[in-house]
Amino acid sequence: MHLRIHDKYITASFLRNFAFSTFAFTLIYVIVDVFEEIDNYIDHDTSVGTVARYYFYSLPFILTYIVPTALLLATVFSLGVLARRNELTALVASGVSMVRLAMPLILIALAISAFSAWFNDAPVAHANRIRLDIKHYEIEGQPRPMGQIRKDFQYLGDEGYVYLASTYNPLTHTLYNIVVQKFGENTLERRIDARRAVWKDSVWVFQDGYRRVFTGKTDSVRAFKSYVDTLITETPADFDEKPLDEDEMTANELRDYIHKVRRSGGNVERIMVNLYFKFSFPFSGLMFVLIGIAFAAGRRKPSMATGFGMTLAVSFLYYVVLRVGQTLGHNGVLPPLLAAQAGNIIFLVIGSVLVGRANR
Repeated sequence: MHLRIHDKYITASFLRNFAFSTFAFTLIYVIVDVFEEIDNYIDHDTSVGTVARYYFYSLPFILTYIVPTALLLATVFSLGVLARRNELTALVASGVSMVRLAMPLILIALAISAFSAWFNDAPVAHANRIRLDIKHYEIEGQPRPMGQIRKDFQYLGDEGYVYLASTYNPLTHTLYNIVVQKFGENTLERRIDARRAVWKDSVWVFQDGYRRVFTGKTDSVRAFKSYVDTLITETPADFDEKPLDEDEMTANELRDYIHKVRRSGGNVERIMVNLYFKFSFPFSGLMFVLIGIAFAAGRRKPSMATGFGMTLAVSFLYYVVLRVGQTLGHNGVLPPLLAAQAGNIIFLVIGSVLVGRANR
């Protein structure tokens, strides 16, 4: 695409408005959150430095939700100013189509969305872990799980192994009232029940229990005083790791987790929705820009207040549609990919139709 004078003019205005909107929305978010949490900071005698670190690592998470809305507001303000000054009318009258006029904004939004798809994965997940670590252990003073006895222990291992225990003591590397299930192709193949399991000489030694082997519709049971399963690859180091929430996982970690859950016979539909959602939400900015272009090019010239109100309304409606699709996917009503992309599909159709009308 050959850059013309109006491309540079519109791009410069758009980038200024985008930078200002992003900064303003981020500042508002932080100020509101500070006022909501200030009692918590005072009660725990939190230092200013700790609070500052907490919000520094909160920035990637905040930007995840701020950027699409900032793109919409920047589009409405940039083109809205041209429309109110009749510059938009003059450009269209000179033979420049609305689509061609707004092409720089569409390309910028596409580039930002593509970058966000990467940024919202590993960088945001990493920052979220640090943010939550600061909140739980430095601000609220909760005891760190490392070295603490864990009740109702659960762990999803590799190769279809599932570990359940009433208690896990990381100091002695001992599991009490342990149940180990081995799945293959969504079918239970083996099971070990024991009073306890101790890590000794680089293997897990099960004591006072029985093991069962399932073959077809039959199974065999053998009691034991001591038993070692050499096929188990999990070590105490695996059990000592803090379990991550799905929201804290990267895309690759989610894929590995899906593989583990599938091997253990679990339902992966919900997790797949969350995985696809990581790559659908970043492109909401592109949909917002299309709608902003159509709104700014309408017959009624949007004022600053009208543009701001429309931005909030569209953002709210989009997030509602997105969450409804996600919920339908979690409940199995929609396939995971469709559930994650439902909001983008609906708003892409709406935006494309509105821009097409504005281009006539």
